[in-house]
Amino acid sequence: MATKQEVLAELEEGFQGFRRRIVDLPGDAYAETFLGDWNLSQLLAHMSGWYREMAGAIERVSRGERPAPEGVDYSDADSWNARFATEAKPGTAAFEDWEAAYRTYYDAAAALPEDLYGIDPEKGRPRIGNRLLEAAGINHFREHGEDVAAWTASRGR
Repeated sequence: MATKQEVLAELEEGFQGFRRRIVDLPGDAYAETFLGDWNLSQLLAHMSGWYREMAGAIERVSRGERPAPEGVDYSDADSWNARFATEAKPGTAAFEDWEAAYRTYYDAAAALPEDLYGIDPEKGRPRIGNRLLEAAGINHFREHGEDVAAWTASRGR
């Protein structure tokens, strides 16, 4: 399993690849629905929401706490996703918010100690640092990257 340096590099590579697809889009493109009921602003708000939540989770883990605050359950992802989508900013403000949220998430992950990355030899599974970057970051780029690529290609990009 990836070390801290490797997983951070994979996260950043995914971010940069995703970013390249959308960075030059005009403001009106953000309102085009292309992903189910969502437009680009809503998709970016969904990703930004998870970045912010997981940045907080990473900070709690670094203090020796559990990732989710007391009474918070992240297992109903659809409800979280719907809430995040309602917080979408219009036009290129969505892009700026997404970039800022990602940087907060990345910086929190970079500050997490090395020993919280890799494989836990006792449990035989990825450690918390890897899990927090895989779910909300790396997998988001994989999950939505193809949809965004197809959509931007349909727009002649």
